Amino acid sequence: MLNGVVIAIVCLPALLTFVWFFEVLAGCFALRNERTSPVAEPGAPAHRTTVLIPAHNEGAGILPTIRDVQAQLGPRDGILVVADNCTDDTAEIVRAAGVEVVVRADPARRGKGYALEFGVRHLGLDPPDVVVIMDADCGLGENALRHLSANAMASRRPVQSLYLMRAPENASPGKGVNLFAWRVKNWIRPLGLKLFGLPTQLVGTGMAFPFSLLVGRDLGNSRLAEDCALGIALASAGYPPLFVSEAKVHSHFAVSQAGSESQRQRWEKGHLENIVDLVPGALVKSLRSGSPSLAALAVDMAVPPLSLLVLVTALCVILGGVAFLLGASAAALAIPSLSVLLVVLGSALAWRAVGRDVLPVPELLRLPLHAIRKLVFYHGIASGKASSSWIRTDRK
Repeated sequence: MLNGVVIAIVCLPALLTFVWFFEVLAGCFALRNERTSPVAEPGAPAHRTTVLIPAHNEGAGILPTIRDVQAQLGPRDGILVVADNCTDDTAEIVRAAGVEVVVRADPARRGKGYALEFGVRHLGLDPPDVVVIMDADCGLGENALRHLSANAMASRRPVQSLYLMRAPENASPGKGVNLFAWRVKNWIRPLGLKLFGLPTQLVGTGMAFPFSLLVGRDLGNSRLAEDCALGIALASAGYPPLFVSEAKVHSHFAVSQAGSESQRQRWEKGHLENIVDLVPGALVKSLRSGSPSLAALAVDMAVPPLSLLVLVTALCVILGGVAFLLGASAAALAIPSLSVLLVVLGSALAWRAVGRDVLPVPELLRLPLHAIRKLVFYHGIASGKASSSWIRTDRK
């Protein structure tokens, strides 16, 4: 009895660890090939593209984003900013920059999803071919809009750019861990899935859609990770998101420690909510419809944030060790021990591929301590202290 219960408990985290390791291993291989292959630059944009920017109190920092976008627009392209429940001068600043802005005031229904729904409805009056959704504090890599627009129209699918974070000036040493974990999640793992023709998660910014895919979608919600929910919905409808790493978008982590903590709590709370709310239904639907793309998205979403995965794996080793001493089979300890090995090996491979410039070796070796320190962080999420409202992050 004891043996069966313990093995059942440790097998699920072990399975998720294997998924994570498989994605990392494939992603490192794909990245090596990508770096040795020339990038084909897209030609002049052939499709009318509108960049939709939802903004809540972004007056202090939205202009650099607008200038970045304007530099890549073709003659038929445009920008639409949704100034959502703003109490600052966001709308006035956007208009002064020569950009179309619509104002939404509905304090009872706040959230990025509501702003996107409002913007898409407005665009329906004169629909573009492609809608690119960007956050109001992001910058664009070279030719990013052309890559996004061309791939969205060629595939008739949603397209996700490579979205990376940068550390603010005078960042604390611990930011290297966050940068590394972000690269693993948003760069290496999607590349690994793409190597096998599997879709990626939508991550909220740098996303492109043929306009027809957004018409009638349930965007209006206050979900913290509404982008992932949209990706699941589109995959369920037969339009799994495509990862295009040639299109690059970047932003910055929060400047202050408190802002950084709040930012990560919102992201990770949203991720964990989606695991509970979306993964079971998506898995059931993928089995009924025979959709490997939907199944791959659901399983990928089920993998928790890296620090939580490390914590759970370590707890499983302790549990398996105690059970083994009490008479359980060696498998109770061997399964989580193998998981630890996969996490260590996968982290080393990922660090060699994308982490050496942001995470010095001493910091890399302290990853387990970093995970342990996050026990308080996850307690805050579990106790409901993480904010669910749409707030502006205190970036540089």
